[in-house]
Formats: sequence, structure tokens, C-alpha cells
Amino acid sequence: MTKQLKLNFETVQGLCEFILLSVANDPLSWKTVAADFLQESGFENCDEFRWLFSRCIFQMIAENWLAKENNDPFYKMGLTFKGATVLRHKDEIRAFYDRHFASIIKKTEQAKAEAQAKREKQLKATEKARHKAERKAEKQNKKKRTERKVKAPNPSNRATKIDLFGSGQKIRESIPSKDNDQLLKLWKSNTLGAAGSSGAKRDQHLLIVLAIEREWKRRIQEFPEIEAFKWPSTDVGSGSGGGNFERQEISYLKILGYTVGKTDGLPESSRWMILDRCFSGQLPPYQSVAELRKWGEPKSSLRLKKMAYHIASLAKNFKKMPSRGYDDAIADWEDDLKYLYDQYYVRYFRFAWPSH
Repeated sequence: MTKQLKLNFETVQGLCEFILLSVANDPLSWKTVAADFLQESGFENCDEFRWLFSRCIFQMIAENWLAKENNDPFYKMGLTFKGATVLRHKDEIRAFYDRHFASIIKKTEQAKAEAQAKREKQLKATEKARHKAERKAEKQNKKKRTERKVKAPNPSNRATKIDLFGSGQKIRESIPSKDNDQLLKLWKSNTLGAAGSSGAKRDQHLLIVLAIEREWKRRIQEFPEIEAFKWPSTDVGSGSGGGNFERQEISYLKILGYTVGKTDGLPESSRWMILDRCFSGQLPPYQSVAELRKWGEPKSSLRLKKMAYHIASLAKNFKKMPSRGYDDAIADWEDDLKYLYDQYYVRYFRFAWPSH
């Protein structure tokens, strides 16, 4: 039975000592060392271990504790004189931990605790809303049973009362029959609806969003792998200059309705809901298979990189504009970049922000 790895100093110390001792006599590939450690320690080969091991190896090479024998993907590494010194003076591992792990692990644990508290709060709110709805329904049924006088149904009143759960189910059942434009419009309205609501209503909006993303995934699987393309022309056109030969890449953020600024921009909660779904969910079938692959799989580092670099390039380009009428848009982009960095770059992937 595998053990759960804990991110703390004791784990880092044990891993560092194991790596240094493993290559003390002869160079070994990092892959062999990782497999040996997992077998001896009994830890699961989880995301936390892969991050911890790769960071240990990288920083040990950077601090000249280890030396790479070659540049192969599964390169071998050997112990240096400095690494041998560390084995004799193991207090250096504590300083190594403080330099490269302590702050990131602390942020990670705090983020986990905050996320768990948020999930529990949302679950309690949903459960409370459900109980409230059940009590209200029971009260209404009891009132109807005690009424002696049967009232004729009023069609106009029935029309104004929306069965939230029933209507949500009907919408989800109709999704396969809708075209791509209708699905995108429905996705946008329910994503913004989820951003502006809470409890059971928010859950119903998100169920529709997830159902649409599943339908997008099904339709994307039917895309042909070999696709036609427009034949190029040598015409310059009527404008000045040579023009752009290749079309500019269309951003999925724009397709999903992401907008910023004072005039047409969305509120922060709506923008962040779109960013969350763009990172975690299935993108719509509005591009070719090749374009979709450029944006990576849901929850992948490539997907996050595409989003972050696109938003950063927009902010940079508009900062170069001679007019200063874009301050609100630039501020929104920078706020959204910080949100993506905190939420996914640090908390989800636990990457270290590059210093240059």
C-alpha cells in the first residue's frame, strides 16, 4: 500500500540525502533514482512527488551538488565534490530547503486550506438552499391540502413560475440539437449567470455549462484530421504596405466572450468565471484540430501559457498606444493576469515565477 507524500522539510531532507547517496559511487539517470526512491519509500508517484523531485534535481545541479554527464532526456548525473561535502555536513540541506522550498510549500498548503474551506462553504450553502426549497415546497403542499375551496388554475401565474431544476434539465436535453452558434451563446449566458448567482441557481447554470462542453468535445472528435485550406494569393490589395500573408490567430478568450475595459468590459467575477472555464473546460469547435491543439488540453500548462501570453500581449500592445484612453482595459488585463498567476501558476501547478 502506497503512502501519501507530505510536503515538508523531513520529506525534502530524505529525498536530498537519497539522491546524493544514490550517485555517490557511479552516475545514474534521474529516472532510475526516482524509481528507486519510490520503491524504497513507498510513496505514490503523484503530482506532488514529480514536482518535488524535479525541483530537487534542478536546484542541486544549479548549486553544483550534482553534475550532468550528458544532455539526453534521461541524462545521468554524478556527485560533485560540493555534493560530497553536503553529505558530511547535512545542515546545508536545511538552508537548501529554506532557499528553494519553504515559501512555495507554505503558499501551497495555505491555498489547499483556503480551497477546502471554500468548497465546504459552497456545499453548506447548496445544502441549505436545498433544505429551504424542500421546506417551502412542503409548506405549500400542506396549505393546498387544507384548503377547502379548490381554485381554478391560473395559466398566467403558472407561466411566471420557473421550475429551476426542470427547466435546466430540458435545456441540457436540447443541447445535441443546437448548432455551434446557439451552443456558444447558451454557454456565455450560463457562464455569466453562474458568475452572478450562488447556491442551487449557480449549480444549475454550471451543469448546463458542463453539458455544453461535453457536447463540444463530442463534436471535436468528429473533426477530420486532414483539412482543406485556402489557396494563397500574391495580390497585395488596395491598402498601403504588403499586408499580412498569414491570418492572425483567433483567441478562444474572445470567442468565449472575454472583454475588458470601461465601455464593453465584463465585471471581474464574470471575467474570472470565463477564465476558469477556458482553463478547465472543453473549448468550442470553432477552429481546426490544429488550432485546438495549440491551446492544449484542459488544465494543462500549455493552456495556461496560451491564456497568459495572450492577455499579456494585449496589455503590452495597448500600453504602446499614444492615446491614454485604455487605462481601464490595461488595469483589467493586469488584474486578470494576477488572478491566473495566483490561482493556477502558483496554487495549481506550484511553478516558481521566473526572476528574469
